Amino acid sequence: MPYRCIPLLRQTGFRGALFLALAAGALAGTARAEAGRSVAAEQAFVEQGVDVDVTAGNANQARDQAILQAQREALARLFRKLTPAADGRQPPAVSQGELEALVAGFELEQERASSVRYVGRFTVRFRPAAVRQLLQQNGVRYAEMVGKPALVLPVDATGAEPALWTDGPWRQAWSQIGPVDGLVPVALVPPDPADQNELPAKAALTPDATALAHIAARHGAGQVVVARLEGDAAKGYQLTLSTFVPGEGLSPAETVPQSAFVTRPLPAADTAPPAAGIAAPPPLPAALGLAVATVVDRVEEGWKRRVVVDAHQSGQVAVRVPLTDLTTLVEVRRRLAGVPMVTQVDTSALKTTEALLTLTVLGDVGHLKTALAQRDLVLSDMDAAPASAPGAAPAPAPASATPAEARYQISLAGAPS
Repeated sequence: MPYRCIPLLRQTGFRGALFLALAAGALAGTARAEAGRSVAAEQAFVEQGVDVDVTAGNANQARDQAILQAQREALARLFRKLTPAADGRQPPAVSQGELEALVAGFELEQERASSVRYVGRFTVRFRPAAVRQLLQQNGVRYAEMVGKPALVLPVDATGAEPALWTDGPWRQAWSQIGPVDGLVPVALVPPDPADQNELPAKAALTPDATALAHIAARHGAGQVVVARLEGDAAKGYQLTLSTFVPGEGLSPAETVPQSAFVTRPLPAADTAPPAAGIAAPPPLPAALGLAVATVVDRVEEGWKRRVVVDAHQSGQVAVRVPLTDLTTLVEVRRRLAGVPMVTQVDTSALKTTEALLTLTVLGDVGHLKTALAQRDLVLSDMDAAPASAPGAAPAPAPASATPAEARYQISLAGAPS
């Protein structure tokens, strides 16, 4: 990632020159931090728990075919995870050689074999750069950024009185799901007296943005989803979803009837069997598990739409970074390294009070703002002009931009502008 600094000795004098010298060393440290951060980002390109069952002429043939089948299934799962379902795209066809070039390695989680059959479960790791290239060459929009947790408030409105914080079938359904392979961790809001006092069950029927903002802040969540369940097992259920995203506000309520629930349940959590002499709780209606899966699916698809990477919308955005000291710039660059749609960061100008960065972006400014917020970076419009709507390419920055020409500003969340 290249860095270009324009010396400003005339404007800043000796102190400015010293600042620039220190900056060169600090940014070298930033590059090392970015390399370490990329390791965590690669987790989006790992598929775990890929099950295969192959019968062939002998055990060796069955195992070889199983490995290839696991890699193809993992690629299909990765494609579903990274791409918006609304795009309706199928995974690009790849030969065996092309598939092997995409795979960085695989691990065997468990296996059983006979003379002609092989049953195994694999973890497959893909090469991020190779997968990105495949998707971009085929014109596929994708998302790879892992978001902050989405916390769910399960409001049970199936009875005479709504329930939220007390145990019941709807809350139990959430506690029974296992880890979900997605870009956004989805979980119940953990019990907190402050949350329970601020948002009792009746108030959650018509959620208040202020209360949800406090819940998001207390738990460091990227979004809070109020999932109201109505109906019953005999007549069918209905979901009403309201999502609060810090910086974006509370979305209009979305109603999902049972006929539109996803049909594939989520993995079940590993739970210990009840102790001897204690009866197992009665099984929950299967539709409740599908309702949970539907909420998770809506969260995932909404997230992908907001941070989608689109190679057809490549452009440059000039941004100003107010500086209180050198560590501010170092921290901003470190966080930018964790935003996949930002493919390059160039320092166009640097002074003791501000820096001008030119960001090369795959996507539009609206998506960029959402992605930066996940790294606690605030993107604001210095002209107070309307931000680009989703689908609009960012306005290219002039090659000779100066700090005064930067339309947007980036600051650390919570820092003064």
